[in-house]
Amino acid sequence: MKDTLGPLMERNLLEVFGQRDSARRAIVIAEIYAADCTFYEAEERVVGRDALSSKVDAILKEGPGFVFRATGPAQVNHDLGRLQWQLGPPGTPPVITGMDVAIFEKGRIRALYTFLDKPASD
Repeated sequence: MKDTLGPLMERNLLEVFGQRDSARRAIVIAEIYAADCTFYEAEERVVGRDALSSKVDAILKEGPGFVFRATGPAQVNHDLGRLQWQLGPPGTPPVITGMDVAIFEKGRIRALYTFLDKPASD
């Protein structure tokens, strides 16, 4: 199963967080997330698939035209995975960088924690 969890995280980045079509996104969320999934950001907790999709809508509206890119393959250790990513306009340096940490359960994402990197100080 470990071999399928890394690609699951990559699908999450591109087909959930990178998907602007909410109907397509909902299909992928149903495939790869547990029904009672939880998404954590620094100061927010979102529970359930519908709430996750709404949160992704809000994130994507903040950066119209921005795209998510993985900085390398996902790494998996038993029921945990991590994936580092970048967000910004295509073909330009990223505006935001971060890392997702997932907890898997029965081949699906049970919880996803997102960490945003602090920008380098001038």
